[in-house]
Amino acid sequence: MANAFAILTVLAMLVEVCVDIIKVAIPVIRDWKSQLTSVVVGVLLATATATGLLSALQVNLAVRWIDYFLTGLIISRGSNFIHDLLSKLNLK
Repeated sequence: MANAFAILTVLAMLVEVCVDIIKVAIPVIRDWKSQLTSVVVGVLLATATATGLLSALQVNLAVRWIDYFLTGLIISRGSNFIHDLLSKLNLK
């Protein structure tokens, strides 16, 4: 399970890097548009890598894309959020 959280942290860092690059390339992306961009990139990365936090925690969902969507939301918050989440769950 520690490996899954390492993957989440790496994906969260990738989201941050990708969004920073997108914001430089498209300067009108600010405020809520920046947050929306993070969510879209996070969900795309979670789906493309088939990474699901709930499945890593052995929570089975009937619809797999919901796991990817929720994981994408979590990694869109960034690596600091993942670190804080791990600290709260004492899984760090």
